[in-house]
Amino acid sequence: MHLAEIFASGFRCFAADAPLNIGLQPGLNVLVGPNDAGKSAVVDAPRHVLWTRGDDFLRLDASDFHVRADGQRETELLIRCKFDSLTPAEQSRFLEWCSNEGGTLRLYVCVRATLRRQRGGGHIVMTQYRACKDADGPPVEGDLREYLRTTYLRPLRDAERELRSGKRSRLSRILGAMPMMASQSAPAAAGGAATLVDTMKAADESVENNAAVQNIEQAVNRSYLESLSFADDPLTATLSLGAKGSFDQLLERLELYLNAPPGQIERLNRGLGYNNLLFMAAELLLLQSHPDQVPLLLIEEPEAHLHPQLQTLFMQVLEERAAPPMQASQQQVQVLLSTHSPTLAAGCRLDAMIMIIGHKAYPLAQGKTNLAADDYEFLKRFLDATKANLFFARGLIVVEGDAENILLPAIARRMGRPLGKHGVSIIKVGHRGLFRYSRILQRADGTVMPVPVALLPDRDIPPDAAAKIVGARKTESTLFPAKKQQHLAGLTKDDGGNVRSFPSEQWTLEFDLSRMPDLAALVHAAVKLVKGDRRKTRDQIIADATAKVAAWQAGANKTDDDVAALIFAPMAKKGGVSKSEVAEQLARLIDELPDAPAVFRAKLPPYIANAIDYATSSPAPPAAGAA
Repeated sequence: MHLAEIFASGFRCFAADAPLNIGLQPGLNVLVGPNDAGKSAVVDAPRHVLWTRGDDFLRLDASDFHVRADGQRETELLIRCKFDSLTPAEQSRFLEWCSNEGGTLRLYVCVRATLRRQRGGGHIVMTQYRACKDADGPPVEGDLREYLRTTYLRPLRDAERELRSGKRSRLSRILGAMPMMASQSAPAAAGGAATLVDTMKAADESVENNAAVQNIEQAVNRSYLESLSFADDPLTATLSLGAKGSFDQLLERLELYLNAPPGQIERLNRGLGYNNLLFMAAELLLLQSHPDQVPLLLIEEPEAHLHPQLQTLFMQVLEERAAPPMQASQQQVQVLLSTHSPTLAAGCRLDAMIMIIGHKAYPLAQGKTNLAADDYEFLKRFLDATKANLFFARGLIVVEGDAENILLPAIARRMGRPLGKHGVSIIKVGHRGLFRYSRILQRADGTVMPVPVALLPDRDIPPDAAAKIVGARKTESTLFPAKKQQHLAGLTKDDGGNVRSFPSEQWTLEFDLSRMPDLAALVHAAVKLVKGDRRKTRDQIIADATAKVAAWQAGANKTDDDVAALIFAPMAKKGGVSKSEVAEQLARLIDELPDAPAVFRAKLPPYIANAIDYATSSPAPPAAGAA
């Protein structure tokens, strides 16, 4: 069986009138989204219901109850886990706790909690763990309770300590739970291969018979313990490996560690990242091979100690282990993972991801978004770590090229709406993928996600003034009206929900900036700075460019389009000036402007200002120290 649904009402950020209701897939489920969206609460919800293996015990307290907008704390909460796809063995084993829904047996496990104020001050939390959808079934205890315990990997964990030998070590419990260890807990039958118990006892005897060990043992007994013993209670000690205890104590002598790198002989302490990978490998091995527990793994922020390349490898391994197993003896591991890493997000399948935004869940599986099947295949190939920023942003600007990617942050700063302050990411995707990426954030059911997405496609119809630049290419007046109308309609065809297109008003971003009277000189100066002139200083190049544009603009026979064509020509011709380099110079020039936000805004093409306004329309995160 697998965890199919998590429901939470009145729990932390999930209000009673806006509860969490999130569906999960049998294999990999990856939670992404901005900070304070509710990802940790989603992971903690099943921890409270199902409990976890290991020493950590999670107890509900007053802070787990939702605080309403009026400042009052809820006094009731309900967390429910729904399990589906029960095997016949699981159905018969847990029949008394199951619910029959239309002939299908499902298992609901709930915790219902009540917050009560004590007379002397403080609060007490009363909890009930019961089965059935409304938490009115039999108590969850005994065999079912142990079967449902999950494995939880906390962020910033000390994996080296978890793998170290010692009393009640996590490693000893992992080893003890492995089915293959059952035959190793007793001596071998006559003529059979030695078991682990036999091996350890033989090693123990060899240690005890060692002359140096015996001398130390005798010295301790004769020199000290005889003098410290009562006549009727002699104290004697044995120096050994301690293999004469229980099998559990024997396992506590073992530790799992990484070998030294090639070329090294002595054992070395390895880094936190590698030790975390080893620990996760041990937990995955247990989950996939142990038949007596539900194979559910909860992981928070596994990227904490992993560099980007290891994150990619880790996600590949995790997807493989979460896939349906090839062997009948293995179970499919179900994973619920939360992350803030674009590298991890880019490394997993898009349909395995669930965006948590504003305390609501938005699964990205097929059928849940506006993405077509071939969109998923396209994004699997091209959605890299730089583009995966979209899963964590408060707002998005999706652009086609490097120039927009470089220029827009500078423009937004000068407008008084810095993108970083508003949590806005720019995603450069190229012309062909512009709408594919935006459809990730459009819901098939029409729900509007609270992430404004501004698309900036180029209009790509050259003005008549650029006829000499484009050669045989159709311009504004020579393009067939029907084809022009079809092209312009295509620029906004995927608008809807939180996605809005802001096409360039004339041709491209660079051309549109060049035709603005108050920005033309700035763009021309950027072009000239890229070209360079060793005979002139930077200030001289800027001054000459400014004077040249002023002369063009003063000419009676030149329109704004004519001036823009002269400025844009070096960027348009093959092998000409790099648009990216011009954008870098122009961004610096914009940052150096003394303009107030309102003054600079008036100089811009309106569509650019409108796009930035829309993308930054989500409230900016509070400043440090703000309430």
